[in-house]
Amino acid sequence: MFHSSVAIMLCASFAAATGESPFVVALDPGHGGSNRGAPTARPDLYEKHLTLEIARLVQRRLLGEPGLKIVLCRTGDILVPIRARTRCANQAGARLFVSIHANAASAEEGPGSQRGFEIFVLPASDVDQEVARAALLADDDTQAAWDAHRARTTAVDSLAAARRIRWRLSDALGADRDRGIKQAGATLDVLQGLDMPAVLVEVGFLDHAEEGPFLLSDRGKKTVANALAGAITDLRSRELRGQRDPLTTAPPGQRPGPAAGRAARVSGARP
Repeated sequence: MFHSSVAIMLCASFAAATGESPFVVALDPGHGGSNRGAPTARPDLYEKHLTLEIARLVQRRLLGEPGLKIVLCRTGDILVPIRARTRCANQAGARLFVSIHANAASAEEGPGSQRGFEIFVLPASDVDQEVARAALLADDDTQAAWDAHRARTTAVDSLAAARRIRWRLSDALGADRDRGIKQAGATLDVLQGLDMPAVLVEVGFLDHAEEGPFLLSDRGKKTVANALAGAITDLRSRELRGQRDPLTTAPPGQRPGPAAGRAARVSGARP
């Protein structure tokens, strides 16, 4: 069944009437429906429940925040295909995509042996595919060069977003829970085909004896949601600075070519 249009129509959106284009953020609560995700110590609770609750808490936390519009790409306990989640973000004109997940240790690692959060961005090989896709879909060579450039700078901006989310989560959960920013070790299909910076966040391990119950508690969910909301407002402020100063990283669609190249080189960041 096709769910992306339903998700868009039912999404909860919050924005102030400022006259400027809002900073649209697409939140993607991982899993849903028959795709339950990682189990918890409770037989009635799965990863799919936690991710949706966290996304809703981020919405509430950002209610009334000037210039922000939040879109949920899954609003209930339904199975939403990967490509429908991508369409949700692209059709909403999102400037940031955050896919929310929770972890469980592998059989090789040993159940309950791991803890901490980690953040994923596309690996370099996938970025190359995104650049090729953007160029292929362009109408002419000039547009192809520009669209390929945008795809490259979007990957750089994804890394910048991951760093900001990492900082906020580390501050909220503790530096000892920081497992870093990664480009492998998770299924990252949901980050492909997007027109904006995108990250996948694993907020912690549900099978850990201490971390699992914490994440499922009201305090734990609010702690994670507040950290994500803080990162979103930080990134919104970063974009506003970019609009005032072209040498500061701005959204891909608003960045002039030469300035964008300089900004990417100054950052020293590579996807």
